[in-house]
Amino acid sequence: MIRLAVRTLRYRKGGFIAAFLTMFLGAAIVMACVGLLETGVRATVPPQQLAGADVVVAGDQSFDHLEEYDWAVASERVRIDAALVDTVTAVPGVEEANGYVFDHPAPEGTIDAIGVVAESGTSVDQLQELIDAELSDSAITLVGDDRGLAERPEAMSGAEGLTIIAGVVASWALLIAMFGVASMLALSIQQRHRELALLRAVGSTPGQLRKLVLGETVILAAIATGLAILPGRWLSEFLFQQLVDSDVVIGGLMFHMGWIPMVVAITAALLAAVGGAVVAGGRAANTRPTEALAATRMPERRPFALWRLLLGLVLLAGASTLIIVTMTINSGKLASGTGSPAVLLLTIALAVLSPVLIRPLVALLHPLGALTGQSGRLAMLNARAGIDRTAAVAMPIIVLTGIATGLLYMHSTGKNAVHEEFVDSQTADAVITAEDVDAQLVEEVRTLPGVAVASEYARSTGYVEEPFDDPANREGSGRQGGWTLEGTTPDGAGAVLPAPVTEGTVEDLHGDAVALDASNAEELGVGLGDPITVRMGDSTVIEVEVVALYTAGANDETLLLPIDVLTAHTTEGHATEILVTSDGDTSTERVITEIEELVADEDGVTVTDSETLAAEYAEEQDSEAFPIYMLVALIVSYSAISMINALATSTNARRREFGLQRLIGSTHGQVLRMLCIEGLLAAVIGVLLGTISATTTVVAFSIGRADTVYPSGSPVIYPLVVGLTVLLTLLATLVPARRALRHRPVEVAAE
Repeated sequence: MIRLAVRTLRYRKGGFIAAFLTMFLGAAIVMACVGLLETGVRATVPPQQLAGADVVVAGDQSFDHLEEYDWAVASERVRIDAALVDTVTAVPGVEEANGYVFDHPAPEGTIDAIGVVAESGTSVDQLQELIDAELSDSAITLVGDDRGLAERPEAMSGAEGLTIIAGVVASWALLIAMFGVASMLALSIQQRHRELALLRAVGSTPGQLRKLVLGETVILAAIATGLAILPGRWLSEFLFQQLVDSDVVIGGLMFHMGWIPMVVAITAALLAAVGGAVVAGGRAANTRPTEALAATRMPERRPFALWRLLLGLVLLAGASTLIIVTMTINSGKLASGTGSPAVLLLTIALAVLSPVLIRPLVALLHPLGALTGQSGRLAMLNARAGIDRTAAVAMPIIVLTGIATGLLYMHSTGKNAVHEEFVDSQTADAVITAEDVDAQLVEEVRTLPGVAVASEYARSTGYVEEPFDDPANREGSGRQGGWTLEGTTPDGAGAVLPAPVTEGTVEDLHGDAVALDASNAEELGVGLGDPITVRMGDSTVIEVEVVALYTAGANDETLLLPIDVLTAHTTEGHATEILVTSDGDTSTERVITEIEELVADEDGVTVTDSETLAAEYAEEQDSEAFPIYMLVALIVSYSAISMINALATSTNARRREFGLQRLIGSTHGQVLRMLCIEGLLAAVIGVLLGTISATTTVVAFSIGRADTVYPSGSPVIYPLVVGLTVLLTLLATLVPARRALRHRPVEVAAE
């Protein structure tokens, strides 16, 4: 049977090429996405200035935020005590130890890193262990390519972002690729039912047929996945470079792709291929010889498989759960975490259940066949008689329409919500940016005509350590990535606060003090005068007292701190912005003109109004959205190719049917019109079910993320997706049909 399987591969080129392409592209895409994931996890940054050091000592940028939290990364540089240079120098085996400062200025008594050169004959691993024994928990040793993290600690945050993006997309790609491979193989084997049935009739046992189908599938999968290794790596490198060019990933991060992505992609493709072969081959193998002979002459009507029904219902239940969670528990910024998987699960669930769902839809649309003449009536009869074939063609259309429409509108809705939140949070009329903001400049701005409030401003990210920031009480605030820390002066808080103070006063915002939203305070279980322990951006833990509460709403995730307290724990060490609010009687344009005249002689000082800030933020979002669109386009392209393969395979398998039609009097044009109507019918049904999936999940996401049933996004997206889907459907149906009709009817009818 294995020899027969090899020969079968030679003489069934059309169907096997379609299956090969599906497995090849699926493996390459999965490999590329997992390669990005590995790059983010490894977070490798080759050293530059520290290239000559064998071991590097630096601050530990990562930490465990209590046992309940996952590993987190400090948003600011974690510096180390300069006295550590002497400590490290005294370690046996150290030839030389030098302190380095990469981000100026470092606070007195601190440095950024220590470069250590080992004595000749000293093992680097042994020296690292000896140095580790002399360090506190806040410092770590780095060797190899990890030494570069001391120069660019922000690479860890960039790698974390890449890991999240790649992890999400890799899971999407894995799910869709496995579904696509299994579906394509099932369709390919289903189209060969006549051939397999004849093998049963001439004496082949069920076991031999299973071995045949499985053997040819494994051979094909091994070739396809093996050839996908190099293209998968090239694609992964290309995607990584696009992320770097879009400033989503820091440029110093080194691309890395080892054996893990290859194993994952190959394993996924093989499992999907074997699974599809086992299920589809099992049906053919279990056919009795007498039924097999009958099946060679008439369409097969088979009951819906129980395993498929159960799988579809499980996926449907999972999607329903995610939809409910998106609208309730994971509302706000967390909505995308469940909204995106929901559209994938629901779309695939409808595709799996398509034979059950399509039957009533075909019956409902059957009267329309009369409007398109004899070809239309015949197309409707073909669709009703071959529900399995119609469902197999409609499945990739459902996937393409549902995933493309759902993910694109989800992304645009989320992006619009983020932009609106940014605009709503802007209370200042103008922002002055400088390399170092001094108190004198702030005072000069404050005395300008029309200026009501002027405040130094800085921003960072931190975590609440005590009381414990329970994720169950976040109400979708999105604080799993930490709290936003904003610094201001007591008399300038009006330029920062997004809402009026309800308790306490911001005039007390000096020393170890904090102001926060009242609803967040309630979630934390604190009130006016209570202490809060905060881990600052440089991983330093401080305790502050609540001196003011305000009402900014559920999406606020800010802790307002005194400017000197915050900047003491930032990489810059000082404020870089001044927020300015006008008195209401003077126009914003006039105030900005006054400020520009004041700073005209200052180097490196810029003045920006709120509208320009919003426009710049929108451009930044568009730049960050590019890689998301690119990755989504990759998955959608694979779905489109799977759809083309399915349609082409299905059409090519009907050459004998077309020959018989022409022998009984149908013309070349009538057969093409019939196929065109069949293709349009499959497209309409597939688009309808895909639209149901996308609409359900996008509306749920919009409710959870933006508190409205109306999603955001260009109205062009949906008709563009539908138009492209219909066009591909017709091309993938008619092009192979025209080739099939070139043969003489007598020849193909006798096949």
